[in-house]
Amino acid sequence: MMKAPRLFLLFAAASLMAACATPEYHAAADECRGPAQQTYPVVMQQQMFRNSREVLVPDGSTICETIEVKSGDRDSGVKQTKSICRPGMRKAIEYYDEPRMVDLNQGGRDAYVQQCARNLCQQRYGNLDCKTEK
Repeated sequence: MMKAPRLFLLFAAASLMAACATPEYHAAADECRGPAQQTYPVVMQQQMFRNSREVLVPDGSTICETIEVKSGDRDSGVKQTKSICRPGMRKAIEYYDEPRMVDLNQGGRDAYVQQCARNLCQQRYGNLDCKTEK
């Protein structure tokens, strides 16, 4: 279960780096995706993840409301009172497990693409980010 947070952090870091990358870096990364896919093919596995949600639960109290009710016709009807009660509620956190499909090789594939792209950038542009003199 600890693998999921690490994979998320790796994916988040790769996403942030990709957002700031040059077009040349993107092109290098695109070249690396095929070999990365062959080296780290998609391997899907169902895993359980713990989630939480807010729910309303009875708090042990009762909330009553008294209303006036008329029976018969409007002018000569009999007035009565009626109480409507409902349980008091409070918010609570409910934890539950949820199955999700996870690509076990996503982290390895992303790392491969990143390292491969950096290597190509170093070879072609003399730096790891494919930055060109402009």
